[in-house]
Amino acid sequence: MHLLLGDPRDLCCVAVREALVERGHETQLSRNPLAQPSRLSLWLDDDRPGSELAWDAQPPLRDGDLAAVLVLGPATVDPAGWKPEDFAYVQAETQAALLAWLWSLECPVVNRYPAAVWYRPRPPLLAWHGLLRRSGLPTLDTVVTNVEAEARAFGKRIGGAVYGPLTSDTRYLVTSENDWRGLATLLRVTPACLSPPHGEARPVCVVGEQVIWDGPSVAELEPALRRFAAALGLDCVQLALAPTAAGPAVVAVETRPYLEQFGDAARAAIVDAVVRLLT
Repeated sequence: MHLLLGDPRDLCCVAVREALVERGHETQLSRNPLAQPSRLSLWLDDDRPGSELAWDAQPPLRDGDLAAVLVLGPATVDPAGWKPEDFAYVQAETQAALLAWLWSLECPVVNRYPAAVWYRPRPPLLAWHGLLRRSGLPTLDTVVTNVEAEARAFGKRIGGAVYGPLTSDTRYLVTSENDWRGLATLLRVTPACLSPPHGEARPVCVVGEQVIWDGPSVAELEPALRRFAAALGLDCVQLALAPTAAGPAVVAVETRPYLEQFGDAARAAIVDAVVRLLT
């Protein structure tokens, strides 16, 4: 049995499952093994940890019945019907139990998330800068400041700036005097993260040792992309690169593939690479 942990509406989940079925593999898709209709029993033991996974009236699956597992992001709990304080507790316990289970499995686990990424799968780009640079990947020149003069000096040096909150992917171009006055108002209450403007971003996906580009490749960056994925401890990592005045730079990092951001050829290559890891 090949187990896929992810949203049943996710394009990658759907495509990988279809590809596995076409190759004659039995599959099961679960958004959350600890939520109905599935049941997960764990035996946490230093010497012989084990588990049993079941759905409704189906015979339960023991560890040895799992051929491989694909993880497409941490599982979530439906907040409907929960009090806020109870929901936070249940979500935390669910995440902890699933992480322990994934690390106890002896079968291949594609994207066996380390704890730091499991609990914070989409940190701001700035949080990735250290690992990106250690891996040899170019990053955006970035400043975080609440001093208007420093912000304006940064913008003058690079010919404008992009403001991005650290809590979302929203970006605002700051070029006109009116834009800078608005930013100055913001700086009175909170620091701002500024980076240079860049061209259109292009996604790239690392699956195992394979680097899959959506369009022309940048071959000289492929070793660094593989190093980044290996250092992160994940089998499937998606990044986006964009042209800047200083050359191409990484402008986004995702800890799983988003197929809707790729063209048909790249989608097929990503799915094929994931299936080969699973089988």
